[in-house]
Amino acid sequence: MASGNKIFGAAILRKSDLSLVVAESNNETENPLWHGEMHALKAFYELPRAARPATRDCLFLATHEPCSLCLSAITWTGFDNFYHLFSHEDSRDAFDIPHDLRILKEVFRLEPGGYARENAYWTGYSLAALIADCGAAERAAFEARIAALTESYAELSRRYQERKAEGDIPLS
Repeated sequence: MASGNKIFGAAILRKSDLSLVVAESNNETENPLWHGEMHALKAFYELPRAARPATRDCLFLATHEPCSLCLSAITWTGFDNFYHLFSHEDSRDAFDIPHDLRILKEVFRLEPGGYARENAYWTGYSLAALIADCGAAERAAFEARIAALTESYAELSRRYQERKAEGDIPLS
């Protein structure tokens, strides 16, 4: 963020113990393709093969619902899942980054939410939807944590929006 990148990030965890394999953030000031998910996948495949777990043994976490580029990359790299915190609508409405929905609409003619979240390659999960299915006490704790994260991300987004014109990002 300090160098002008968007607030998106991703992490890859082992399913067996939820230990971190890699975590990265958006680095589009270096390359506009280095969305948080793409940058995490790049780091994942830069790990020595012997140290890199199979994608089927990993969870893919994204701060924001993956765009069409990142959905394709998750597919091509063999992950059978992804989880996201903020939706495409959140990216547009709360973070003033409408590109994901615009691209899905203009290029693929898909309405918001129009892609198949469960398909032959992977299942995509909204953390908000999973939290909604929790018991009341557990849900309240998760919702409090999400509220704190949302507040932090709102401040980071505000800083990004103030500085985005300074960068050389095609879709800023």
